[in-house]
Amino acid sequence: MPKLIAFYGSPGSGKTSIALKSATETYMQTKDEVIAFLLPDMTAPSIALLFPNYAPDEVVSLSEIFDNTTITNESLLKNAVTAKNMKDFFALGFKAGENRYSFPTPTPEKINALFSALTDEAGYIFVDCTNEKDDEISKKALAVADVAVRIITPDLKGMSWYSSNKNSDRTEGENLFNVVNVTERELHLPTEEVCTKLHTIAALLPYSRALKQQMLDGRMYERLNDKAYTKKIQNLLSKII
Repeated sequence: MPKLIAFYGSPGSGKTSIALKSATETYMQTKDEVIAFLLPDMTAPSIALLFPNYAPDEVVSLSEIFDNTTITNESLLKNAVTAKNMKDFFALGFKAGENRYSFPTPTPEKINALFSALTDEAGYIFVDCTNEKDDEISKKALAVADVAVRIITPDLKGMSWYSSNKNSDRTEGENLFNVVNVTERELHLPTEEVCTKLHTIAALLPYSRALKQQMLDGRMYERLNDKAYTKKIQNLLSKII
């Protein structure tokens, strides 16, 4: 059966990078499965940021899917961005310049149809959820996800966000996993104290210079040349998949 994994966390927590690296590593490990990566962010559209070296006509928008009267598997695949040299990996998201005022708000029926098509076409669906109150796509993903991954940074901002968002209908360690992500290399970050405060930790991800370089080079969808970081992602995947 298809599996949907929803990633969420405070702004700037690194959830997009973690979600994408989890998706690409799953692709590398399961060559016979189709992997879908969904980015519903309309405040800071990310699809072009993940594929900055693509020609403009190679990057399509999720809004074009919602523009259809009905959402079908064919329209889903037609408007997906496929990663080069990864024939069974595709991404869906909004383009730079688009926002919630660019097109009508997707109806619940269309959002349901989107997820139905995704589960038909992909074995694994990774969703980079937002914190926007009016983001119905992220709300739907978190509601129906088989597994939710909560990203927390070991700083005051991250812990403040966690304190305000720690209550959940999910049970930690079963279908809700905490991941502590070090986004900077400053030694003063209270990583140990944060890990102690949390009930369970599925992974502690270190700062990765290689990951930062990939982001700057526009090659985020490629496999990361950082064995230590990749091993941590693999260990996380062994728990959530």
